[in-house]
Amino acid sequence: MITSTVAVSDIMTRNVLFAKPGQAFAEIARLFAEMDIHHLPVTDEDGKLIGIISANDVMRGFSRRLFNSPDGSIPLDQSLTVADLMTSNPVYLTPANSIQKAAELFARHRIQCLPVVEGTKVVGIITTRDLVKHFAGI
Repeated sequence: MITSTVAVSDIMTRNVLFAKPGQAFAEIARLFAEMDIHHLPVTDEDGKLIGIISANDVMRGFSRRLFNSPDGSIPLDQSLTVADLMTSNPVYLTPANSIQKAAELFARHRIQCLPVVEGTKVVGIITTRDLVKHFAGI
């Protein structure tokens, strides 16, 4: 077992983009593609974490809509929103948590991203990719 006392704040991404519950599927899908990202914390109007959306959530939502469509097509419009696709009340960390704790949560919950929250505000995000880069010395 690898143990580490390195804090999440030492390797997290601090410049975080956010999604809002009312944002359209098409807008989020475009953002994932253009920014080459795979996860976005979802915040309310006060900046409080209320969910997380991943590229996999978007693909699942799109697939369900496509499968349930009588003619095999769906318009990529405002009808499918972040609120329809996000995971509510996500697991999260604080900046002081260890990366060991992050690894444990990734494994236990079978997830690849954790928002980092201080008080009620998202201050960062950590992914399995961040852990790999850290342990590889990259």
